[in-house]
Amino acid sequence: MNRNKFVLPFLIVAILLQSCTIARISGKAAVPMLYNQPTEKVEIVEHITVKKNVNFDWTSTFEISEILADEIAEKKPDAVINTSVKVTTSVDNFFLNLVTLGMAWSRKIVIEADFVKEPKN
Repeated sequence: MNRNKFVLPFLIVAILLQSCTIARISGKAAVPMLYNQPTEKVEIVEHITVKKNVNFDWTSTFEISEILADEIAEKKPDAVINTSVKVTTSVDNFFLNLVTLGMAWSRKIVIEADFVKEPKN
């Protein structure tokens, strides 16, 4: 039996299964974290983008405050607002997942947020 005719369907199924991503996102930081603009007036100190590659992730649970911990400690904002989280896979993640038969579950996390301070009166 010719094994080559099974390779293409296997790759197509593997690619389709890789595109399905369900993740649990949480944020339990020492500073308030909001996914939108607060109702009170605040001063945006800095817009940040943090990218992290996560390997051997079996839970699909991502704690935003752990990923942003270094930036929060360095900049010391009063709050983090306008937070967006994107969980994706790229070519390198795909091949790692393919080689490990899905045991590694490699993903990329991209977090964008604004660090803010309360205005001084």
